[in-house]
Amino acid sequence: MSLHRTRTRSLALVSLTAVAGLLLAGCTVASDGSAAGGDAANAEPIRVGAVSSLTGPAPFPEVPGAAQAVFDRVNAEGGIGGRMIEYLSEDDGADPAQAAQAGRRLVDENEVVAFAGSASLVECSANAAFYAQREVVSIMGTGVEPSCFESANIAPVNNGTIQGYASLLYFASEELGRERVCPVIMNSAGLTDPYLALIERWEKDTGSTAAHIDTSVVLGDDPTPAILAVRDAGCDAVIFNAHEAAAVAFMNAVKQQGLLEMADWLTLASAYTETALETLTQQGTLGLYVNSEFIPFSGDDPALDDLRATLTAADVPLTSLSIGGFVSAEILVDVLRSIDGEITRESVTAAFRSLDEIAHPLLGMPFTFGEATAHQPNRASVMVQATDAGWETVSDWVIAP
Repeated sequence: MSLHRTRTRSLALVSLTAVAGLLLAGCTVASDGSAAGGDAANAEPIRVGAVSSLTGPAPFPEVPGAAQAVFDRVNAEGGIGGRMIEYLSEDDGADPAQAAQAGRRLVDENEVVAFAGSASLVECSANAAFYAQREVVSIMGTGVEPSCFESANIAPVNNGTIQGYASLLYFASEELGRERVCPVIMNSAGLTDPYLALIERWEKDTGSTAAHIDTSVVLGDDPTPAILAVRDAGCDAVIFNAHEAAAVAFMNAVKQQGLLEMADWLTLASAYTETALETLTQQGTLGLYVNSEFIPFSGDDPALDDLRATLTAADVPLTSLSIGGFVSAEILVDVLRSIDGEITRESVTAAFRSLDEIAHPLLGMPFTFGEATAHQPNRASVMVQATDAGWETVSDWVIAP
């Protein structure tokens, strides 16, 4: 089966300007674009929540940070119909109990109308049922757990670890033409079985057979035994799942064993950062392939201009993860501006339920929501490679089945 690829020419989001929103709300507008009098200027803020792993084994502070930057920009332009967005971001510390407490506090006490820009290792399994019960929508910046993509009320804008790993598998066998592909699954709670099911599907779809599968490494442990095992198996492509720090440590272990040239090495989007590139360069381990879940931030696509300006002004690092926070916040803003009438939790959820699609310029396929019982709106990745010239784009959009 050939690899599914497509080029999506994304359209910019179409939304009312802040000034037009104020005029439609019956407000006058001052020379700086802010509300001058009228009820809207004194209206209650629109409260939006986020539950993220800001501390813990794999923190994601740049994701809600990027969402905050979008909301600050919207507020500076006059808000939504004169109402400011109040962003309430909480840390779950990668602890399911903390995640559950934070979710309930934001919904029941702070009365958020929706969530955006969340990025957590545990939040989806902790809160999916609760969000469904309260009929509140979460547009996540970074979904990690499989449960993030199996809920009627949660829709991450990123690929996620499983879909991202799928893209890497298909890229290795169908684009690079590698015949001895070896998946190395660095264990984290609840993810090993989904990875194994994915590998089985990839084998069925492509007619490939994994030359070696390793599930022995616990994330954070020394990967050397697994690296020696793929050497002994004669692998020509090794796909491993790792966050940024683990990815550069893995590649350093590969170099220590003299195996950099033995195979292609591929890992997940969280390693697509300038910090990782700098470390890979310093330790002499360039060549790593990574999937970018959005238009690669290291490229020169004009769609990146607004992203760069917004995150730079807010001092938020530009990474594949922060793009997720940016995109999720922009999608929520677009939906908020589309609501004709009062913005409440009920009206926001109804707007997402009736949503057809939003073609965001940084996504490889349109964002959808609707009445689906599970959401994987972004299955598109672009592959980048760490080289002496920086991160280089080496593929079109790759969409695994």
